[in-house]
Amino acid sequence: MKKSVKSVISFILATVMLFSMGTSAFAADGQPADNTGIIIATNLVNSLLNGVFSALSSLFPTSSIPTAEEYFAGESENFYEGTEEFLKAPADGAKWSLGFDDESIVPEKLANGSKKYYTGGYFTQQVDTLYDDQKVHAIALNDGSDRGTAVFATIDGIGVSNADIRAIRERAEEKIKAKGLKSDIVAININATHCHTVVDTQGMSLMLIPQIFINIAANIPFLKPIRSIDRGFLETMIDGAAEAIANAYMNMEDGSLYYFETKGIARDDEKGIYQNDEYSYLRNKRYDTEGYQNFFACFKFVPDDADSRSTVFTNIGAHPTTIDRATSKLSADFPAYMEKKINESGSNFMFIQGAQSPVSVRKDGVQTESVLDEVAAEIEADPSVEDYRAAKALGYEFARLILEGEGNAVEVAPLLNVRMSEVKVNLDIGLLQLGATSQLLGFTTVKDSESQSGYSIITEVGYIELGTDIVMLTVPGELVPQLVFGNVVDKTEAYLGKDWEVDCTADIIGEDKTVLVMGLCNDAIGYIVPDNDYAPFIADSLWNTDMGEKLWGKYHRHYEEMLSAGSTAASSVMTALNALAKNAQ
Repeated sequence: MKKSVKSVISFILATVMLFSMGTSAFAADGQPADNTGIIIATNLVNSLLNGVFSALSSLFPTSSIPTAEEYFAGESENFYEGTEEFLKAPADGAKWSLGFDDESIVPEKLANGSKKYYTGGYFTQQVDTLYDDQKVHAIALNDGSDRGTAVFATIDGIGVSNADIRAIRERAEEKIKAKGLKSDIVAININATHCHTVVDTQGMSLMLIPQIFINIAANIPFLKPIRSIDRGFLETMIDGAAEAIANAYMNMEDGSLYYFETKGIARDDEKGIYQNDEYSYLRNKRYDTEGYQNFFACFKFVPDDADSRSTVFTNIGAHPTTIDRATSKLSADFPAYMEKKINESGSNFMFIQGAQSPVSVRKDGVQTESVLDEVAAEIEADPSVEDYRAAKALGYEFARLILEGEGNAVEVAPLLNVRMSEVKVNLDIGLLQLGATSQLLGFTTVKDSESQSGYSIITEVGYIELGTDIVMLTVPGELVPQLVFGNVVDKTEAYLGKDWEVDCTADIIGEDKTVLVMGLCNDAIGYIVPDNDYAPFIADSLWNTDMGEKLWGKYHRHYEEMLSAGSTAASSVMTALNALAKNAQ
């Protein structure tokens, strides 16, 4: 960095500190946190950054972007509302049927080593060889009530934007028709596993920078904006996902569905949740509180035909980021090794990412000797496996928990209710807003006078009942789990010194039902952080220093805001989700 640039930054920071000295983040018991100093400092620097973002945004052609009013006045394309009728009990003669398929979406040029591809999540990282696979998994599920089939799919990737989800849905319907089948699909919900070391599925890589200038040039007549995702891979992903969905739909057969959890397996209940005991698989990087799912929620479908293969699909919220970001080999991280072991047991497998905004896995959390010995033996046979030690250990351990938990399975009544809703999320000025207005990222974007930036995202939320006592919620980003499960940060700790004022969805649904979350579903709008604890992302850089803590008190993490739609994303998403939950009661 040039000395002149460093001097400017130093001057700005010195000015900020001068104007914000003498305030403290300390809060007395029960009193609101007083973050006046860091708020003043952050707002001053953020106003300068916002000016830069606004200037950049103004350079892009946006005439093709509709207003919010125009969007909602029209008919939404490739959006499913779910089942028309909600049943309270299984229909007469109801019977589960399920179909499964998985398809590789590794581009041919990566498979043969002729091209490097950027990954998602690490911006500059590229992969040029395969260690394992990048897949789409799909399940088609029907409860036999003649109300339609719901599809659940997962894509190995950092996230998938809503425009691409809708393209997959359209392609899947075309493929189903081409296979000679009549579709009765009422929902297609597609989740991203959030694996980082696979080909970028959203367009959040270094390729974004040169393509910014290409999209600015789209002001010239007859030129159109392009996407920042590799366009050849985008086609591979859309077609592979559509093929998996169509095949799953075609493969449906009758059987029974069971549910079980990994609670109580390989842990000491007296020592609390997983993050605190000797089997410390998970950790919450932002909030030192309970309120997130610390067990695998598992479903197993057993076909009536004894010669058919069973299917296991499982859900938990945890970042798959165990592999060194310096790697040049594509890997789907620990979900791939869960799949390996579940497949070896005789079942198909699909991993569903949950509410994992600040939740990660502990690379050294596995204590099971048999698992550690197996991974050590693989490393001894092939030293290159060392780079995947944590991914394999966690994947094998999680699969062990699931396989041991099958003994606790209970049958799920054949009842499937699905209700989906579109929701408008205001975009604050920032990185995701720039990605939306430039049209580099595949958001469903509208012009919106109610938004700080003048733009909003149209995204989706969903409420799904499986049986009579299990609810799966779909959310379009990386959700702070406490927003659903409770224990949201209060005014004594929150950045703005206020309480969270929106009901937690699990409270609306009630204690008699198990509540699960399908995160990064049907969109990837970034981190969804409680409004009362939302800070412009520059607060993290200003506060996370010795000088920052001396001036403004104990540092509180605000990294997640760097990639967030904005300060009201949480209240918008949760209000829409709660409305679905209330209507279902």
